[in-house]
Amino acid sequence: MRFSTTAVVYLASTFVLALFPQAANAGITAFSGSSCNGAAGLNVPCDGSCHQFDDRHSFRVDGGTGNHCVTAFQDPNCPAGARGRQFTFTNQNGGCQNVNTGTNIRSFICSPNNICLV
Repeated sequence: MRFSTTAVVYLASTFVLALFPQAANAGITAFSGSSCNGAAGLNVPCDGSCHQFDDRHSFRVDGGTGNHCVTAFQDPNCPAGARGRQFTFTNQNGGCQNVNTGTNIRSFICSPNNICLV
């Protein structure tokens, strides 16, 4: 049986990808309930961008993606220079985090690693 070079390369690359899966990009989902229950928001990327958190009380960062830092803000739109009140949650990786801070959390940033961006 003869194989073309293209077929051999394709089979070899498929085999390598199966053995060594690519690192997953982390995402974060916020929930209306305090135990990652209730209405779920969108799964947004942990890339340092700002996202809204109104009417949410817990969140979960995708598991298996390494640890991440989530910074939550009392003010909307993740205030520049961390004006206003903020809370940091480090080592987020698959577990549910209740955001019972005693104040309304309105926005958040999820960093791509465990280094807090603010």
